[in-house]
Amino acid sequence: MRDFVTLSSSSSSRIHVIERSAMNYPPTLLVAVISVLALAATACTANEIPSVETSRPPATPTVYQPPGQVRNSTFVWSAEPGIDLADQRSILTRAAYESMIIAHYGGLDTTYPGFAEALTPSYARRVPTALETSLVGTFRAHILQVIDTELGFKATVCTQLSKLGIRVREGDYRINHLSAREEFVEFIPETEEHQIDQQVRRRGLERPTPETRYLPSLPRTEHQWSAPTDDLFTHTGLMIDFGGDSGETMYRCEEWGRSLEPTAPYRGSETIISPAPPETLPAYPGW
Repeated sequence: MRDFVTLSSSSSSRIHVIERSAMNYPPTLLVAVISVLALAATACTANEIPSVETSRPPATPTVYQPPGQVRNSTFVWSAEPGIDLADQRSILTRAAYESMIIAHYGGLDTTYPGFAEALTPSYARRVPTALETSLVGTFRAHILQVIDTELGFKATVCTQLSKLGIRVREGDYRINHLSAREEFVEFIPETEEHQIDQQVRRRGLERPTPETRYLPSLPRTEHQWSAPTDDLFTHTGLMIDFGGDSGETMYRCEEWGRSLEPTAPYRGSETIISPAPPETLPAYPGW
């Protein structure tokens, strides 16, 4: 009596036939032979499968987007005669001031590229943020003067807020009707300590997604916040600080503001709660 056992290998389509006599070979030996052949067939199949190389697609650079808290508002800039809104100092002033506004409503991590790292540590530690509010309307801003300092330069900025609404709850907009507000933006050379600190902070850091969980659904305005896409601050060698003079420049800013809003209070401000947002004007000069 003869038994035939077949083992098929799918990789080579070969059939191995083992013939044994039930009288001459014990069953355990036959099982061992079959196991060896099965292992050989498996190894052959594995060797014939081509390797597939996988690679990640190249990273796409992130294009800066302003946070939702300010997206429905704009800046309209003007300047005193002799100040060019397109020169380097005015560009830095506008970008820094707009970033400061973004920091107040969206957080430092959502400001223009390079701004958070360029801030003086003393100012960066005390930036208040109101994530639960959002802006609709237009900042009217005016560069009153740009003066040289011992180590850099300082620009005085006036802002008129009567066309800007702050959305504090569903359907309500708070408008501050006042003559104008005065602040300065100061640029001073980086110290060696600041440079080292900022290099450490920049290394390997990714900008987070702007926080939107506090925002109600917002209607999209026709005109949207205009922002630069390039880092305007990192390679200037300058740090940024903010403050107010509350002197002659404050009175000059108030005079400028009343030229836009003659009915604004001479001192202080009045708060208007409106169910409708103010109009958002096109940004000027924009980016």
